[in-house]
Amino acid sequence: MAQPHYDRGSVLLHWLMAALLLAELGLGLWMTELPKNDGGTRAYWFNIHKSLGMLLGLLILLRLGWSLLRPRVVAAPQSPVMQWLAASGHRLLYAFMLLLPLSGFLGSVFSGYPIRFFGLRLPRLAERWETAKELLSCLHQLSVYALLLLLTLHLLAVVHHQFILRDGLLQRMLFRK
Repeated sequence: MAQPHYDRGSVLLHWLMAALLLAELGLGLWMTELPKNDGGTRAYWFNIHKSLGMLLGLLILLRLGWSLLRPRVVAAPQSPVMQWLAASGHRLLYAFMLLLPLSGFLGSVFSGYPIRFFGLRLPRLAERWETAKELLSCLHQLSVYALLLLLTLHLLAVVHHQFILRDGLLQRMLFRK
């Protein structure tokens, strides 16, 4: 049966992922500007970025699984076109939230460098493959800009619902007593 509000687990996952995703996007854009021969600072931040990216990858899988186990939330009343746009926007957000950590992880796998998850060295899964690394790196970078666009549209939709339609949509994704 459909519910009028999201459950606490869904709300927690949404906001935790939002905070981590924004931190990751900012860190990723910043760290690529660091000089390559800086005595390890760049490598340190790349390892942090990779660890947070893997965590986000796990969280998006958890979030997808969680959403399959929870009752659906009643859609806000809107036109069929707006319903289609909302559903398509959410599907694209999920697709890019999956693609970003996956392309980053696989790019790292083929880079030849060790992969660490918060300091824990993961087993080597493949040998260095420059072509695959470059392709995945390009996909990862393009996905960042696509996700930034989708997040901007998502935020504009929230503003539209909150201040123009005044339909209380934002309250459905906030913690309730």
